Amino acid sequence: MASITDYLSDARSSPLEEFTSRHGNPVLVQRQLPDMMDPRNEYRSTLKMKIDHERQEVQVESTPPRPESLVLEIAKSDRNSVAGKILVGRTETNDLVVAHLTVSKHHAYLRREEGGQVLLVDAGSTNGTKLNGRRLDASQPRQLADGDQVAFGDVAFTYYSPQGFYNLLHSLSVLQ
Repeated sequence: MASITDYLSDARSSPLEEFTSRHGNPVLVQRQLPDMMDPRNEYRSTLKMKIDHERQEVQVESTPPRPESLVLEIAKSDRNSVAGKILVGRTETNDLVVAHLTVSKHHAYLRREEGGQVLLVDAGSTNGTKLNGRRLDASQPRQLADGDQVAFGDVAFTYYSPQGFYNLLHSLSVLQ
């Protein structure tokens, strides 16, 4: 399991093309859900909102990830033989293992399309898959974009393309 820290020094010392040639997969960066945070801090931060005109949605921007935040590379593993699908779920037979009680054994899957697009599909999970706060209908693919908030059950992530991840790491290195 990799964390933000594992990628920071590489992003600081490499130009974009070098970094993305070594780390060419899109990623999901785990984030903390507001209801999991200390309730005493509820009013200590300011929420940022952004308007996605293309999707006609208002989204709450998440706080930057911590250095120890988990990073899942969206890539096939040798744990399953299902062609064309990157499986997400609680069991070790999935490509992306999210070990949490609210995540189904076979919760969702991702598909990488020609041109680099990534599609997210709920596999009929018990606790649902959310994209930017909206629950997905089972078997209905939705395209992901940089900064999209993805939740499998109660476990939340932010999606980044390889370039978006590089930009995130550079913004974090400025903060440190």
